[in-house]
Amino acid sequence: MVAKRNFSFVESKYVFCLFIALIFSLMDGTMTIFLVEKGAFEANPFMRYILSVSQELFFLLKYFLTAAGLFFLLLNGKKKIFKGLFSLEEIAGGFVVFYEALVVYEIAIYHFLK
Repeated sequence: MVAKRNFSFVESKYVFCLFIALIFSLMDGTMTIFLVEKGAFEANPFMRYILSVSQELFFLLKYFLTAAGLFFLLLNGKKKIFKGLFSLEEIAGGFVVFYEALVVYEIAIYHFLK
C-alpha cells in the first residue's frame, strides 16, 4: 500500500512563489548561456564544468536541481529552521528575491557587454 501525500496544507501563494522561483531560475540559465557565449564567466565551478560539456546538459541539470530543491521546500514548507526563526516557506520567498536580483544583475551585465 502506497501512502498518499496530502497537499491541502499548501497555500496557493506558496505554490505560486515556488513557480515564480522556477521561472526565474530558467531565465537565469538561459541568460547564463547567452552571457557565456558573449564572453562572461560562470562563477560556479561545477556548473562551469557542466556548461563546458554541453549547454543542453547545463540547462537540464540547472532545471532539475532547482525543481528538486523547490519540491523539497513544497513538501516541508511548515518546518522551522535556524532555531525556529524561519519556516521553509519564508526561505522559498527569499529564493524568489534572490533569482529576481540575479536576473536583473545578468541584464545589467548584458548591457555592459554590448
